[in-house]
Amino acid sequence: MTDDDEELEQLREDTELGTRAEYSTPGEEATNLEDAMVALLAEVEAGEVSKTLSVRDEHLTALVRALEETGGLDDVGENLREELGRGGDADGTDRSEMLRLAVRLGLQEAAPGVLDTARDASARHASEQF
Repeated sequence: MTDDDEELEQLREDTELGTRAEYSTPGEEATNLEDAMVALLAEVEAGEVSKTLSVRDEHLTALVRALEETGGLDDVGENLREELGRGGDADGTDRSEMLRLAVRLGLQEAAPGVLDTARDASARHASEQF
């Protein structure tokens, strides 16, 4: 095995979350996903892990930039906030905010259990900081 193969294998092991059953079992007190998120929240706060998330998608890039150029981000942001049950933002919606809202709404619709686990992890992390 070459050094590149070993590094690739190590990266796979480091980023593997496991099966869906490992983090979606109802009633499980602490899940692998929750534990991983609690640890990562601490690392992000400490500056050990970037808080920036990147997405590479040419069509999505064109759409978001077109919304920016045409002033449509505020309307889309308002619709996303409404769907999520959140109040309006007096400062308007920037690209980052619109994408955050869209991801949250997507998770809420497609994977509500994952979002619930994320909320639990966030609450657990906050309580551990107290």
